Amino acid sequence: MKNNSKYTKNKEKWLDIYNSCKYKLYQFKKKIITIFVIYQNKNFILSLNTFKKLKIEKLTILDKYILKNFIFAFLSVLSVLILVIVGRLFVKLLEYVVEGRFDIEMIFSLLFLSTSKSIILLLPFALMIGLIISLSKLYRDGEIYALKASGNYKTVFTKIFYIVSIPLFIIIFTLNMFISPILITEIQTKKIEAAATSEIGLTTPGKFIQMKNKNWIIFVEEIENEVSKKIFIKSSDNNKISIETAEEGNEFIENGIRRLVLKNGQRYTGTPGTGNFQVMKYDEHEVKLVNTTPEFSLNYRMKSISDLIYDDNKALSSAEIQWRLFAPLSTLILILFAFVLGDVAPRQNKYSNLLFAIIIYFIYSNLAIVSVNEVQKNSNLFSFVGTWWVHILALLSCYLIYIIKKLQIKSYSNLKFYIKNYKR
Repeated sequence: MKNNSKYTKNKEKWLDIYNSCKYKLYQFKKKIITIFVIYQNKNFILSLNTFKKLKIEKLTILDKYILKNFIFAFLSVLSVLILVIVGRLFVKLLEYVVEGRFDIEMIFSLLFLSTSKSIILLLPFALMIGLIISLSKLYRDGEIYALKASGNYKTVFTKIFYIVSIPLFIIIFTLNMFISPILITEIQTKKIEAAATSEIGLTTPGKFIQMKNKNWIIFVEEIENEVSKKIFIKSSDNNKISIETAEEGNEFIENGIRRLVLKNGQRYTGTPGTGNFQVMKYDEHEVKLVNTTPEFSLNYRMKSISDLIYDDNKALSSAEIQWRLFAPLSTLILILFAFVLGDVAPRQNKYSNLLFAIIIYFIYSNLAIVSVNEVQKNSNLFSFVGTWWVHILALLSCYLIYIIKKLQIKSYSNLKFYIKNYKR
């Protein structure tokens, strides 16, 4: 009994120690959780205060109205540009198909890739024109004067500038730096595939097909059992003309080379005006046409930005980098031009400044192209200044137009009057 009572006392003692330790651990855990929650709440309050200090506000009804007008105008201008580009490229690609350089199935993939490449370059222009149209509408309808009277004119337009310029700068920068080389590489690959798989025109009876790469004009009268009949070929080389006729012919690919086999024909070769012609009759004549697996050459427009930075030819790599930077940098400058040119008098046509904006973009882009070409030639002057002088000149021109509009200088006499008053 004594041993049992002693065992019971020891057991109760250890149970008390266990319960007390468990209770203390529970209290310690509760304190840690409480401290962590308080710390989180403090961080949350601090973040709220920081957010308030930054004065980041939601878009107001006025901001949404201006942005809605801008987006609608921008998409309208972009749609018109896409239609013009698609129409021009489609006609050009159809000419290539008629000439036998491309297969008809390649048109749509090349059309999509080429249009995407062109649109990336024209995005800053579409942005400027869309912004001018939307801002001119505010001036024409007199809404801008109500905005100025409210005292929120600068705040609203500063916010609009950041909302429009920053995301579009990032998008255009990404497209030009990383996506554009991929598109150009894919276009070049498709062109090589199209040239390799296209037939020269023996399967198109009743039409004259021109091959520019061999200076050939081919005519096939008819096709019977997949064999071309009554073939006429005219070619020119070094002021000599060759005229060839054959009863039948066929084309095939052997060891990666497209060949043309003509049967039962005649060939006349000579110089026009001399009367000296050579005549050759043959039973079978084989002509090598084109290598169906041409080598793919990677030019600087296809290289990634990392390859351009570490390239040995600094003139070509520097020119390509500066050309890719032209579109994103011009985005910011053209937005400034849009804000300046969007200022239209109440009775003035809202499209009156569009021609001026087109001229500015034309001069701006062509000066950049000329500078890039000179950098590629490693010119002493342009290798030092590059294309940066074009952007600086555009910024100074934008500021000059802003000053002229602000001071309402409309003629040379107004300018002389302002200079005299300024001196006094």
